[in-house]
Amino acid sequence: MPSTPTVVRDREFLRVTWPDNHSALFHPYWLRENCHCSVCTHQDAWERLVDPRQIPLDITVAGISQDPYGLGLEWPEHDAPCDGTIYSWDWLDAHRTETEAVETRRPTTRRWRSTDLDRDGSTVSYNQMMDTPGGLRRFLEIIEEVGVGFLSGCPTEVGTVTGIAGRLGFVETSHFGDRFDVESKPAAENLAYTAVALPPHNDLPSREHLPGVQLLLCLESAATGGESILVDALAAAERLRTEDTASFDLLVRTPVTFTSVAETWHIVNRAPIIATDSDGRITGTRVHPALIGPVDVAPELMADFYKAHRALLDIVTDPSMQFTFRLEPGDCQIFDNQRILHARWSFDPNSGPRHLEGCYVPLDEVKSALAIARRNGTPFRKI
Repeated sequence: MPSTPTVVRDREFLRVTWPDNHSALFHPYWLRENCHCSVCTHQDAWERLVDPRQIPLDITVAGISQDPYGLGLEWPEHDAPCDGTIYSWDWLDAHRTETEAVETRRPTTRRWRSTDLDRDGSTVSYNQMMDTPGGLRRFLEIIEEVGVGFLSGCPTEVGTVTGIAGRLGFVETSHFGDRFDVESKPAAENLAYTAVALPPHNDLPSREHLPGVQLLLCLESAATGGESILVDALAAAERLRTEDTASFDLLVRTPVTFTSVAETWHIVNRAPIIATDSDGRITGTRVHPALIGPVDVAPELMADFYKAHRALLDIVTDPSMQFTFRLEPGDCQIFDNQRILHARWSFDPNSGPRHLEGCYVPLDEVKSALAIARRNGTPFRKI
């Protein structure tokens, strides 16, 4: 039999201490609101049924029982019915709310520079990823950790990329459609459809919601030039914060306009170039020199803004930040578009064809696929 944690009242909380001596405080309202019984939680949809307004904000625990498998709670009479609250110790441990516990639940990410990214170590074969649970999980964990993964041995038929996307989630449609062909063509409505070099950028910062994960599958690669480049925007933005804090802060707090206009679309959005969360962690960027502007920051900020923007561009174009490689037919790069900047060298369209096929998948779907893969077949309604 496993050892049983101890439970004591600690001010208005219940303090649970596990056998290894780590402990956590649980607020009575939180414990009541998250009850898993069939009256409080729908047992198929696994969504809350209880009306939280019927739970007194100052509710207290009326009775406590425990055994090696879980904690049972009784409640005083109140307006919200309940069949009895029972939590497993594992569930309570997994949902502790102390700062350190929340931190441990954050995804493990590793920032990198050009010499840090191991393409071989970040590559999974197409068949492994498409056909095996372990291959899918391995690939998704690579994307979570470094922001980009590579597939080898993909079919080179048109339409393959959307099949890969279906393994990760579903295709995220944009004004480019469900999928797009990256190749040089006349009357190009986007610089990607020319042969010119593309500087490091996030795709589509002119949209309010950046595409989540981008897929680029190489179908043909006979042209001279056209090498691909990747930059970890988290590492680049952190470097700017270290080298020029004032410029970093300006790019975090100052929204600027991004514009993408063509015959069949007119998309304009205003947002900061560097995104951070409430704790100041860098979460992504909107870097795209070709689509920024006309810059509309206040006149008194204009000079400082251009200085800050130039400083960031200098970092992302520093060779020490750029991982450069060549995609060959059957290779596919898949990356977090909010975290990873991509670019390419110019190429000679007269020297041979260069054809990439691309699409997007919502980042939420990729994260969901990884969470499901990590369940290893265990039920999600684990209490």
